[in-house]
Amino acid sequence: MPPWLRSALRPIPLTITVIVLLLAAGAWFLFTRVPAEASAEIMPDVVDYNYHIRPILSDRCYKCHGPDARKREQGLRLDTEEGAYAALKDDPKAHVLVPGDPLRSELYLRIASTDTSYLMPPPSSNLALTAHEVKLIEKWIKQGAVFKKHWAFIPPVKVALPAVKNSAWPKNEIDRFVLASMEKQGLEPNDDADKLHLLKRLSFDITGLPPSLELQNEFLQDASANAYDKMVDKLMSMPQYGEKMAVSWLDL
Repeated sequence: MPPWLRSALRPIPLTITVIVLLLAAGAWFLFTRVPAEASAEIMPDVVDYNYHIRPILSDRCYKCHGPDARKREQGLRLDTEEGAYAALKDDPKAHVLVPGDPLRSELYLRIASTDTSYLMPPPSSNLALTAHEVKLIEKWIKQGAVFKKHWAFIPPVKVALPAVKNSAWPKNEIDRFVLASMEKQGLEPNDDADKLHLLKRLSFDITGLPPSLELQNEFLQDASANAYDKMVDKLMSMPQYGEKMAVSWLDL
């Protein structure tokens, strides 16, 4: 048997086998168990322009109908309220958006069309809207197609805390928003992590490293109500925290 064939037929090292199996399992989970639109299937009660619509238009439409006048096609501009409400150049009776009426809104008719010669974005652009995104835009138009300034120019307004079924779970206001979203999707919070698991997550998040045995013993022995807060402060005072924060900038 030739040496090269004997070498090729040698058993694959166990470590490589395990890594390959783990990668295959991860790929199967991502592409079969978690569909790309799984987290976006729930239709919100109120469709918000900044949160739901602007990202879609920015990703799929602004290349040809956005702020860059040199690349703008048909004189159609979708990044401004005036442009999106305007009549079409070649048909003054038709409008890009007719608040409250998707079937008279050229934007909706185009993105919902099955005619590839009429569909927007055109197939040649390699851009496309998902069925959920088309429904979002349809609902937004039905609700009045309300535009908003960019969120950076809108003063923050305190909103009422959402109602939740499991009122005993939230420990602060942020928890209530998280739990309200979970309950809407039929999810329940996991049980609280034990102290060692909590410390490991905390240490990896802040320093990028596992906690030392000294830190583990210190955290386990600290029975005070603010043990977690003290550990956060301690980890953030370590030089490893600064190193972790600087890594991305150094890479750039």
